[in-house]
Amino acid sequence: MKTSPPCLSLLGVLMLLCGNLYSQAESITVQVRDPSGLPVSGAAVSLALPSGRQIATGHTQAGGSTTFSVSRGFYLLSVTASGFAPYRRELTLHASETAELAVELQLVSLATEIEVTASPPAQIAIEDVPAARLQSGPPRDLAERLKEVPGVLAVRRGGTNLEPVVQGLREHQVAMVVDGSRAFAAGPARMDSEISHVDPARVSNLEVIKGPYALSECAGGLAAVLVKTDPLPVHDKMTFGGSVSTGYAFNSANRWGNTRYFASGRRAGISVRASGGKGDDYRAGTGSAPGPTVPGRFGEYQVGGKLRLNLTSNQELSFDSGLDTQQNLDYPGRLLDANHFITRSWNGAYYLKEPAPAVQSVTFRLYLSKKSHRMNNDGKPTAMDMPGRVPPFGLAVSLPTESDTLGGAGRISFQPRSGWAVQTGFDFYDLSQQATRFISRRSNNRLLFRDNVWPDARIRDQGLYLNAAKAGENWGMAAAVRFDTVQAEAGRPSDFFRANTSEPMNRKEFNTSWSLTARRNLTEAVTVSGGLGRAVRTANVLERYSDRFPGTKFQVAAEFMGTPGIEPETSHQADLGLEFRWAGMRLRAGGYYRRIQDFITVAPAPGIRKRLPLSPPQVFRYLSGDHANFRGLDFSVRAPITEGLELGIQGAYTLADDIEQALAAIGVNEPVLGIPPLEVRSRLRYTGDSVPFYGEFEMRNVGPQDRVAASRLEAPSPGFTTLSLRGGLQLPKRLSLEAGVENLGDKFYFEHLNSLNPFTRERIPEMGRFVFVGVTKKW
Repeated sequence: MKTSPPCLSLLGVLMLLCGNLYSQAESITVQVRDPSGLPVSGAAVSLALPSGRQIATGHTQAGGSTTFSVSRGFYLLSVTASGFAPYRRELTLHASETAELAVELQLVSLATEIEVTASPPAQIAIEDVPAARLQSGPPRDLAERLKEVPGVLAVRRGGTNLEPVVQGLREHQVAMVVDGSRAFAAGPARMDSEISHVDPARVSNLEVIKGPYALSECAGGLAAVLVKTDPLPVHDKMTFGGSVSTGYAFNSANRWGNTRYFASGRRAGISVRASGGKGDDYRAGTGSAPGPTVPGRFGEYQVGGKLRLNLTSNQELSFDSGLDTQQNLDYPGRLLDANHFITRSWNGAYYLKEPAPAVQSVTFRLYLSKKSHRMNNDGKPTAMDMPGRVPPFGLAVSLPTESDTLGGAGRISFQPRSGWAVQTGFDFYDLSQQATRFISRRSNNRLLFRDNVWPDARIRDQGLYLNAAKAGENWGMAAAVRFDTVQAEAGRPSDFFRANTSEPMNRKEFNTSWSLTARRNLTEAVTVSGGLGRAVRTANVLERYSDRFPGTKFQVAAEFMGTPGIEPETSHQADLGLEFRWAGMRLRAGGYYRRIQDFITVAPAPGIRKRLPLSPPQVFRYLSGDHANFRGLDFSVRAPITEGLELGIQGAYTLADDIEQALAAIGVNEPVLGIPPLEVRSRLRYTGDSVPFYGEFEMRNVGPQDRVAASRLEAPSPGFTTLSLRGGLQLPKRLSLEAGVENLGDKFYFEHLNSLNPFTRERIPEMGRFVFVGVTKKW
């Protein structure tokens, strides 16, 4: 896809429309209040240009207000006050004599205050997704919401539990951390991701790290998704509150609801939550024929709670526990469906502020996640009698699994000296996974096969890290180094696996990662940033110990053999970013180059017989390739057109090649499997000022993908264009209403990354026209 001349003309018109935004002086009054509506005096208020240079600063008076005289244009507003959470927002001043802005500050817990002050400044390759964006529309899946970020897509295998893909990286290459804890997939078929059991309505902050720049958060992240859920609010006196929301979507009969109640004061707080949702089969777009019905049934129910205790004025103890249950899930992109997922989690943390003159804060965390999961083939073609097939009788497949993660972390943040903010810390996790596949004749329940898919496998990681950051008015830099020791072992590998593997079952590693990022404001309008980094990912259980079990990254239901001594992937990445600001318009563009040494790929395994008669004849083996090269770019443009009306355009493109010199003779040198095509997303959004209303029209253009890994049976895909319309309205008594139509033209389409139906060999299509409505009440 190429940018057309009309598109360039449109940008030129926008720049002309925006050209007078900085031309005249205006007056803005900022009124600051606390959650009870009382004015906050002494709050520090500042206005800064997008480059970071402050152009106006002041403090609120006794009435809680302060006034600035500035030019029209685009600014960053910041409000801070002791005991309150920092308030920041983007602000565009339009043509009017005066402007007034009301700011409500929220009291902050000690944990939140420590996390904010201890976080080093981000320099590059980090995307923040606003909580309001994540929570708008039906709460289908958190990974699906990440598609808002340039360069991020999701793999669909069924109606829910999508898999995020960041610039061509997926599964264990993308570390996913929720409130400082890790929890890995529940089963070997990877029917869920690490963030599948997080309700989007709970998320307060989400960051996508597009590179090896999250070394203080987790081990093995070539990229990372960092999720923080809603903290308990803090009030001067015991206060009770909550929220409830519900909604319905007409395609798939998706209905949902969630509620939260809290009681919170200065010294203690508690909250409880519950949510649920159900979906049925959905209808794909019409295309040139009636839209097919796609199996997409699921049911999900969550309960949980949080507790906060402030032991002293500088100590806080918090605890979070939750139970998530998913039942009767259809997976048309897998050989099996899911009976259930049951996820139980416990997460406790201790925070200590300024325990010594040189120490800013100390934190400790301990968590446990226990996942149980069961799959079956009820309703699949393999469950039916088919004369002439081998075998001709129906099979009954049952695959129970367990995936448990015990982990913890500790961190010390030192008081800044000479402008340097320094942290050091540790983290660890102990992952245990076991799964057994039972295959019986359906008519008489006679057992035919019993396989250890996850043979009581265990992977443990212990990491130490150090990072430092420093920032000035027009520049900033950060550096980090990390060391990890890894142990992998299998308790019950099969005799066949042992006979066809010459390597020892156990493996130990010592891995080193590092990163360096920097930014510089060249002028008030131009900022350049860059990053270099290395991250090392250890192989997962399937890559090490799979015994002729289907792979999860690949679009075929072939069988795959693991390699116990497979080398870890080592990613070296360089990023370069540019931001340009002019007349209220903001343009961001970035490019990257990534080389993954010992890239884990697959190749045919001659001489290995397949396990199941219905599998494709060719068995593959996981192996460490020579390397893979990734390069790509993404961009975003935001331009105000008139007061309240804004145009946003963003896009991303990735190229990647799998280089394996030893296998060049059989054609393995080809594109990396599963790379998304060029995508451009355009959005026109209106936000009302006098009336609390927003309306949004969006167009998504996706190009065809014909750079595919043909030897691994990847198929090309066509391009498509979809349209969406959304809107929301704030009503009296803290009620809000939201409605929208996704895929307005009822387009039949599928994402290139979507799984193939293993029986029809067709990709799982996306939903057709999708109408939803939801309502929320807060108090």
